[in-house]
Amino acid sequence: MAIYHLRLKVISRALGRAARPGGATRRSVVAAAAYRSGEKLYDSSQGKWFEFENDVVHTEILAPPHSPPFVFDRQALWNIVERAEKRPDAQLAREVEISLPRELTKDQQVTLVRAFVQDQFVSRGMVADIGIHSPHASDGKDQPHAHVLLTLRPLDATSKTGFSVLKNRDWNETKEVAKAVAQARKRFNNTGLPEDEVALKEAEARRNVNIWRREWAAYANRALEAVGSAARIDHRTLEAQGIFRAPQPSLGLARHIEKAYVYLKDRITQWVAVKKRAALYQEVEHYKRRDPAKVADFILRLSDMAEDFAAHYRRPTPIPEVPLDR
Repeated sequence: MAIYHLRLKVISRALGRAARPGGATRRSVVAAAAYRSGEKLYDSSQGKWFEFENDVVHTEILAPPHSPPFVFDRQALWNIVERAEKRPDAQLAREVEISLPRELTKDQQVTLVRAFVQDQFVSRGMVADIGIHSPHASDGKDQPHAHVLLTLRPLDATSKTGFSVLKNRDWNETKEVAKAVAQARKRFNNTGLPEDEVALKEAEARRNVNIWRREWAAYANRALEAVGSAARIDHRTLEAQGIFRAPQPSLGLARHIEKAYVYLKDRITQWVAVKKRAALYQEVEHYKRRDPAKVADFILRLSDMAEDFAAHYRRPTPIPEVPLDR
C-alpha cells in the first residue's frame, strides 16, 4: 500500500550536540552527499574521504538551464558549497526525504521524482542532487525512498564560488507569508476563536513546506492513476481526513527500537546479576570479619547443598537393554 512521507530538514555544520572524544566536530555536506549517493567523496575542507554502504539504485543531479559544468560533478559541487559558507554553524543544504509508491516500477519512480523536483525546486533556481534508495522493509519487500539535497544559494557566474553572496530567503519563506502566519498565530493564541483557527490554517497552507507536501501528494497520485493503480496518498493529518485512529509508528523506527530493547534487556540482566553477586560478596565479607570459622563452615555446607540439589535432578544415564538369548 502506498504511504505518504515527506520530510524537510536543513543540513548545517553545527553538530547540535557535544562532540564525542575522537568523533566528528562538525557536519559535512560532502559526507551527506556521499551517503545519499553511495559514492566515495573527498571533503577538501577536512581532508577526509567519506564512503557509506547503502541501497542506492539511482542518482542524478538536476540544475537550472545554462548551469556551469561543476554543478554536475557531485564532489566538486558540494565542496564548493562548503567553501561558500564561512560561519562555523552555517546552513549548507536543504534535504527533502520522500517515500515512493511501491506500486510504481523503478523507472516510474525515477520519472515521478524527477518531475516533482524539477517543477518545485530546480525551476526556482536550486541545484538538486537526487539519490533513490531501496532497502528491505520489515515485511521483506522493498522500501523505496528518495533523498534530495538542495542548494541554498542561487548560482552566480560572477562570484568567486559560483554561488550568490546572498542566500535566497524566499526559498525558506517569503516575507509576506511569514508575516501573515505570525499575525494569524498571534491572533488565534489571543482569542482561541474557531474563525481565527481557520484563518491560521489558511495562512499555514501558503508556507513552502505545506505547498511542497501538498504538491507531492498530487504528483504521486497522478502517477498512480496513470499506471492504473487504485492506491492513493494524502498529505493531510488523519483528523483532517476524517480518520479517527492513533497514528502508526514508522516500521523502520519500530525495528530499531525492538533491537535496542533486546540489547538493553540483555545488558540490564547482566548488570542486575553483577550487582546481586557483588552484594552477596559484600555481605559474606561482613560476616567473615565477625566470625571467619562460622562463615567458612556455612560456605562448605552451602556447597554440599548445591551438589545434593544438582544430583537430585541429574538424569541417570540410561542402561542399554541387552537382548536375552533364546
